[in-house]
Amino acid sequence: MMYPIIMTIVGILITGLLMVVVVPKITEIFRDMGKALPWNTQLLIYVSQFTGSYWWAIIIALGAGGYGFKRWKRSKTGKPRWDAIVLRLWVVGPLVRMISIARFARILGTLLTGGVPLLKAMEIVRNLLGNEVLMKVVDDARAAIREGESIAAPLAKSGQFPPVVTRMIAVGERSGQLEGMLENVAIAYEQDVETKIGRLMTLLEPVMILSMGGVVGFIVFSILLPILEMNEMMG
Repeated sequence: MMYPIIMTIVGILITGLLMVVVVPKITEIFRDMGKALPWNTQLLIYVSQFTGSYWWAIIIALGAGGYGFKRWKRSKTGKPRWDAIVLRLWVVGPLVRMISIARFARILGTLLTGGVPLLKAMEIVRNLLGNEVLMKVVDDARAAIREGESIAAPLAKSGQFPPVVTRMIAVGERSGQLEGMLENVAIAYEQDVETKIGRLMTLLEPVMILSMGGVVGFIVFSILLPILEMNEMMG
C-alpha cells in the first residue's frame, strides 16, 4: 500500500497548492467581468478562498478528527462497532473476512497437528484474529465445544463463516481428518486472497489517476469556461 499512500499524499499536496496559490491569482480577473460566473467557477472560488483563509483550521480539524477516530477505534465500545462496519464494507469487508478465515484455518490446523488441545488452540486462534466480531464467534464456538457440540455447528450458526468452510470442517471432524481439512481451507483462501489483492492493486492505480485527473480537470474547466465566455463577449 506504500505506492497508493504516496500517490494520495502527493495528489492532496498538489491540489492544495493549486487551491491556495494558483487559483486565487487566476480568478482575480473574473471580478471585473460584470457577469454571473458559472456555478462550478463560483464553487471553485469559494473553496479556494475558504482553503486559503482557514487552511490552519482544516489541518487542526483533520488532525483532531484522526486522533479522535483512532482512540474511538481502540476503545471497548468503538472497536466492536468498527470491526462490524469493516466486515460490511464493499470489497474491503469480504477481503478482511477471507484473510481472517485463512488465518483461523492455518493457525488452528498447525496447533492441532502439534498436539495442542482443541480448546487451548481455539483460544490462541481467537487472540490472533484481530476482529472483535470474529473473535466473539470463536468464543461462542469454544463455549459450545465445552458443552459437547462440534466445531462446525456454532461457526455455521454465526453466519460469519461461509457454508463451504463450515462443511469442510464438519467433514474433517466426522472423518477424523480435521487438520487436513483446515490445511485445505487455509491454502484455498490464501490463494484467493493473493489473487484478489493483486486485482485490487492492478485497479487501484488507474482509479487513483482518474480521480486526480478529475479533480485537476474540474479546476482547469472552471477556470477556462469564464475565459472562453470573455473571449466571446469581446468578439
